[in-house]
Amino acid sequence: MGLIGAGRIARTGHLPAYAAGDVPLVAICSSTGTSARALAATWPGTPPRVHASATELAADPDVDLIDITTPPTGRTELIASLLPYGKPLLVQKPLAYTLEEATTIVEQAAIAGVPIAVNHNLRWAPPQRVLTEWITDGRLGEIVHLAHVHHFGEDERSWYTDHPDYLFVDHGLHYLDLVRWHTGRDPVAVTARTARVPGQSALCPLAYTVMLRFDEPPLVASLALYDATRSAAAWASNWFVNGTRADAHLTYTTATLHTASGKTISRTPPGEWVPDGILTAYTAFAEALAEDRLPPHHAGDHLRTLALAQAAAISAQADGAWIDIPATEGDQTRCL
Repeated sequence: MGLIGAGRIARTGHLPAYAAGDVPLVAICSSTGTSARALAATWPGTPPRVHASATELAADPDVDLIDITTPPTGRTELIASLLPYGKPLLVQKPLAYTLEEATTIVEQAAIAGVPIAVNHNLRWAPPQRVLTEWITDGRLGEIVHLAHVHHFGEDERSWYTDHPDYLFVDHGLHYLDLVRWHTGRDPVAVTARTARVPGQSALCPLAYTVMLRFDEPPLVASLALYDATRSAAAWASNWFVNGTRADAHLTYTTATLHTASGKTISRTPPGEWVPDGILTAYTAFAEALAEDRLPPHHAGDHLRTLALAQAAAISAQADGAWIDIPATEGDQTRCL
């Protein structure tokens, strides 16, 4: 593994994940050598080499797979510089801030024959993995309703909250993606509203409500995010997934199933969203590469989630107008 980027997500998520999974990290680079060296010094065991640039890291013969944790701005140019080296890329979400930029990346990678997976790590958070198991086993039956209510606190000035569509194309991208992941269906239209909290520091709105329309009823889905809690004690994530056979409720830590017979099954699997989801996103990619198949989080699939997020942002700018979600080349573009 070669790691590009040495910021907060690399420090608190990627390195702990790879250390826990015994993933051989052999190289790191960042925009400042100081941060890369500091991060390399925290690695248990032999410290990874620190390279002066992304292309120098890509040229390292011991690097087989590259993990990109840099901010989305400049991704098109960064990935274009790495494609000639032919090494698979695991990229933090979003692939780019706009669907147009992300599509360019996917098309260039397909031409170069470079596999790309996007780190939709919430798909593999421990409670979400339990829900995936229940859905796959048919325990819920047909999913007819899904609702997400999330409370978090990011009222701060930072490169990410400076982006006007942060709640949709970055933070909230996790939750929009999870609707697609669990239902196995793509919505066809979206309506969204946002709000700013009086006196907030962040430049982006800090609350949204979203509703999704699917082409075949009875499935409906809604999402609400409030990102300005005044205390970490108020953080909460609640998923309600209702099927024709059972109902599920998920939190950060627990998955609960209520069956039609009145039986309740509750599971609190070990681990956390970060770093465990990040490790499993890597593992799913590595296994797909070994078997020469598309991973579930391939770049083409990511375009569908980004198209949804961008449409939601446009709807919010249009005071909640219903916006059709544009088609992408996600199903046709092979990224392996």
